[in-house]
Amino acid sequence: MNESDEIEAALRWFFEICDNPLELAERIEAARSYYRDQTDFADGRWASRDPFEGFDDRMAIILAQAVGDLRDIRTRDLYLAAEALPFLKMIGAHLDLLRRIPGATERARRMLRRREPHPDSGIFELVVALRYARENELLVEFIPEQNRRMADFLIRLADDDPLEEAFKEIHVECKRLRPSEYEKAEEQKAQEILNGINSFVHENKISLCVDVTFTAELKEVPADYLLRRLDAITNSKVLVPGSYPWKDEFGEGVFKAADIAAVERDVADTFLIVGSKLARLLAGGERLEEHFHLICGGTPHSGDPRFIDQIEYGTVVFWRCLAEESVDARARYIRTKLADIDRQVEHAPLAIAHIGMDVERDTKTADLRRERNLVTASSYHPDSQLMEVDLHYFLPRTSEVTGWIIDETVEPCSRNHGPFLENPRVLDGTEENVIRNQPAWRQRVPR
Repeated sequence: MNESDEIEAALRWFFEICDNPLELAERIEAARSYYRDQTDFADGRWASRDPFEGFDDRMAIILAQAVGDLRDIRTRDLYLAAEALPFLKMIGAHLDLLRRIPGATERARRMLRRREPHPDSGIFELVVALRYARENELLVEFIPEQNRRMADFLIRLADDDPLEEAFKEIHVECKRLRPSEYEKAEEQKAQEILNGINSFVHENKISLCVDVTFTAELKEVPADYLLRRLDAITNSKVLVPGSYPWKDEFGEGVFKAADIAAVERDVADTFLIVGSKLARLLAGGERLEEHFHLICGGTPHSGDPRFIDQIEYGTVVFWRCLAEESVDARARYIRTKLADIDRQVEHAPLAIAHIGMDVERDTKTADLRRERNLVTASSYHPDSQLMEVDLHYFLPRTSEVTGWIIDETVEPCSRNHGPFLENPRVLDGTEENVIRNQPAWRQRVPR
């Protein structure tokens, strides 16, 4: 099967097993309709924003990416598709295996329900279970929900060899980390600061590239911080080629004229989505993958207003927060998760844990979190028979040459001589063009 067939297979299976197919279809259509409305830039004024802000059905958002990829590219979001579709692809690619895993259908059915607030966790469990099921010598079985907390599923040898005493049964627990309250509050404040310049850029048709590093926690930064800086630089009437740096108690940064000509050359014979490539062009070349905020004006493409046919003006802000308190909070430990897992598998004869997390967009925080996680997982002394912890880092990526991709870095921490699985990655992939011994966030950006 190709990728589309695999996603189609997963989607059909979800409709086959869900409680109410009609209701599920209506939820997906509601998500797609909401997305269309939120990304209708027919007025030729674009600004970065979360297209699903205020829409609280996460499973419908995920499945809307699958429907968009298969039926209507207008409702497939470049970034959300990269988050969700690689996991759905794995489910569809190995659906025959998944159907044979006892309890998998019920686990998937629970995650499809509207009241399930975190379906990403269920998807992660299914994909991890599939990774074990792909080993011919192993049998996988989900553990039914019960009053006593238990692991998600168990594995055992397919051939009950009485001479094999290495293990009789291993319980496997999966945790998909979600943003902390600190991270959610910081993201909200960042959007308040960035959105504060939208109207000013549109009204004055400004074309700038801004690079800002916040050195104070964002909760301490005034909401009009960038707006005041932008107002000062544009009122100086001296914006010529060159850079205009600043530094104060909240941060430091540089203004420079955006490379509008580069965008004009790119859209001369085609159109361009308002996204990462446009941001790079305005910045004048290659950029690291990091947070950016785009505001631009021009002529939208007639077939899809998310694309720009002609640009009139454009401003991009690349930003990061390197305040010590912020980096420390975002590079949060996994110790609390390990303690929770330890309690959950206390009755297991042996146990393995898989902890999945999204990668931070700034390398300093990503490196720090990785370092802390490794130290914590390697030095943790469980009360249970927890024999291994596998840390999965997921980095969704957007590319001009492929619709959606995700990079996965796995670091197993085993109390034995090595990991239980020789390759514990749960997503398929190759090591072509990979920089060896470097995590996903230090790999080359695909183009």
